[in-house]
Amino acid sequence: MRSFLRLSTVLLLTVAPAMASEPILQPDPHPYDLAGDLWAPGRDEAGNRNVAEDISGIACVDLGGGKRRCLLINDEGGKAQFATIDGQRIEPKKRVDLIGEGPNPETRGRQPKGPGCPDPRQRFKELDGEGVAYAAPYFYVTGSHGCARRAKAFTLSAMLLARIRVTAEGKPDVAEGGDAEAAVETTWRLGDALARAETVGAHFLKDLTDENGLNIEGLAVVGDDLYAGLRAPSLGGRAFLVAVSVEALFAKGHEPYAGTPRVIPFEVGEGAGIRDLTVLPDGELLVLTGPAQFQDVPYRLFRFDPKGKAGAVALGRLAPLDESEKRGKPEAITMVGKDRVLVFFDSLKNGAPRSYTVPGLR
Repeated sequence: MRSFLRLSTVLLLTVAPAMASEPILQPDPHPYDLAGDLWAPGRDEAGNRNVAEDISGIACVDLGGGKRRCLLINDEGGKAQFATIDGQRIEPKKRVDLIGEGPNPETRGRQPKGPGCPDPRQRFKELDGEGVAYAAPYFYVTGSHGCARRAKAFTLSAMLLARIRVTAEGKPDVAEGGDAEAAVETTWRLGDALARAETVGAHFLKDLTDENGLNIEGLAVVGDDLYAGLRAPSLGGRAFLVAVSVEALFAKGHEPYAGTPRVIPFEVGEGAGIRDLTVLPDGELLVLTGPAQFQDVPYRLFRFDPKGKAGAVALGRLAPLDESEKRGKPEAITMVGKDRVLVFFDSLKNGAPRSYTVPGLR
């Protein structure tokens, strides 16, 4: 008990001053305009199509002149949705199926043989998409690779990593008139890598709430390195990235991943984990952090070089939303300028997108 108290004291001394000196980031005054609702599966009781309230990832191709072609994911269903951003206007575009109703025999790697979650039932239901990344010529989308939070069951479809080959304009790279799905590839191998990862692998397929179970919520790709940002486990005030070779993950064939992933811890504060990632122009990462489970910790932004020796640099805390939107949780980020980031919020209609100016990015 004494050692735990000493550790807690050290964490407070090292984390609290950094937080005290961080700026509070307020949303920019000009709201974003949506040309239509973002997709969500199903319909409401009146038969109307549901509107997305669980946007969990976004990445964009910068087309220049303030225009971007983006891919968004929510953690329900098995589709991703394209959208364009032009200045302050967001226009939803076509959707693409990343998974079908059951496992695809063409998926790279080997399908997991059995569940390891608290509930032994196995299901193939939704991707539980949590992170999106772009590195030419692909958009990447990852499932959570964790047990279902409420049902605690093993969701086989959440163990997939997908990528979509796109043109320089961010559109599916298929023959004229072809289906966007022809540009999609999937792999099981990220789960193999997570299970083999030092420190965090012991938390793979553990209960998310009670056992600090592993759960991906951020994704970034730089060169051949794919970075899976973990919401949990959060251990001793540290969050974790797991770096894996893209080439190894998507190599042809059905052999499982047999390499050794690189595990990168960094200090973010007690009870915090990664909620999203995006790549900065210099190849460093912008990291959004928040509660690993349900802790009362702020949502913060960090700059971090995963290949460097320095620790993460705290850039600021996102100001709490107004009372009418306080249930919204920052879940998806992308750059929309040299020092501006666009944030989408879980539990709010269409993600309630708003931008923030982050002076530390200048």
